[in-house]
Amino acid sequence: MMTSQPLVDCHFHVFDAGVAVASARYRPSYAAPLTDWLAMAGVVGGAHGDPYGVVVQTSFLGTDNSMMLAALGRMPARLRGVAVVDPSVPDAGLTALDAAGVRGIRLNLYGDEGWRRIETAPWRGLFSRIAALGWHVELHTDNGDGATILSALDAAIGDAPAPIVLDHFGRPGAGGVADAVFDTARAVRERRPLWVKISAPYRLNGSLASPDLWQALTARWAEVAGADRLLWGSDWPWTNHEGPARADECRATMAWLATRPDLEDRLRWRNAAALYGFDIPG
Repeated sequence: MMTSQPLVDCHFHVFDAGVAVASARYRPSYAAPLTDWLAMAGVVGGAHGDPYGVVVQTSFLGTDNSMMLAALGRMPARLRGVAVVDPSVPDAGLTALDAAGVRGIRLNLYGDEGWRRIETAPWRGLFSRIAALGWHVELHTDNGDGATILSALDAAIGDAPAPIVLDHFGRPGAGGVADAVFDTARAVRERRPLWVKISAPYRLNGSLASPDLWQALTARWAEVAGADRLLWGSDWPWTNHEGPARADECRATMAWLATRPDLEDRLRWRNAAALYGFDIPG
């Protein structure tokens, strides 16, 4: 009898149709409920897949984390969360998020000309407070901006022991495996834990999205960050890139990992269990 295989999807979103903050660049015309994610994860994980997940607060909902928290409340043993918060959030608010299963905050600085606010005193204070909870800072940038922003974020976090998680392969630019983000990440990991999500290759520059190149990026990150610091995420429901091809790409990733015994268990669940605190037998 074949046993179940845990699969932790470290990056997906939940939201209702048509809901977004006034300043959002994107407003979904459809809903992305937890039940639909479970169906997708079951297909991607295979017939014996055993899904866990990390609900990442989507940027178009701003700091209203209520939908993410509702999802965590439905499956508290199997879900963790990454919230979006403002530096003015009170300590009690952070404590409540922690109790609900939140384990980090997300900085989506994609196309954000005001990103240097993270260097100011209020943000530095927030980084210290979330570090005290054992949380991480998740960073999303535009392709090619990762080196500059990662370096500034590392300096802003300073002596606070908060890990950094890079979204979507660290979003390297056209240089691919030669992008400056790899050298910057190597320096940052000397000072703090650094993790990388192997997710959403379709968000990369042109040819980097092809399997040969995203597999090369995975190998490069295994060299720079370490195989024990790589995470897999579906990016479901693939906002602005929706379509059946996305699930096919996730299945292709799982098929590729099955040929890599040095990476398969690490990316399927072991690394995620370590970072997010999942209690997964095995």
